[in-house]
Amino acid sequence: MRLLHTYHFRDGFTLVELLVTLAVFTFVIGIIYATYSMGIFMWKTTETKLWTVQEARMSLERIIRESRGAKQGSVKIVSSGFEFENIEGEKISFEKSGDRILRKVNNAGNNIVATNVKDFKIESAGTSYRIEIVFNNDYTVSGIFTPRNK
Repeated sequence: MRLLHTYHFRDGFTLVELLVTLAVFTFVIGIIYATYSMGIFMWKTTETKLWTVQEARMSLERIIRESRGAKQGSVKIVSSGFEFENIEGEKISFEKSGDRILRKVNNAGNNIVATNVKDFKIESAGTSYRIEIVFNNDYTVSGIFTPRNK
């Protein structure tokens, strides 16, 4: 008869097993975080670029839409932009001031049409005019308009 029974139960994990598991878990979490972090960075970068492109196109479209209402022969190119007279007899100007393009009606008011502008050019192309806006991030938009009112 045996009075002493020796039992060896392995109910837990050894320290080495726990450390290896912790290292693998930390590595996997690190990869997941790096992927998430890169995704957020790309999303923010893309969102900023898209916003710039959208602002640029909307600004150019607004200038062209309003400039098409100019009386024939009333468009005058000035050093910082251009001005014209519309069919209602209002004198409208678009000019670069600092890093913005401003819209004025009868030399009053300063409505901001575009921001972060590096350069604003207008050139005569026969009866039409070519507008080019260069933004601080070197994104460029350009368009052509022809005054339609006689």
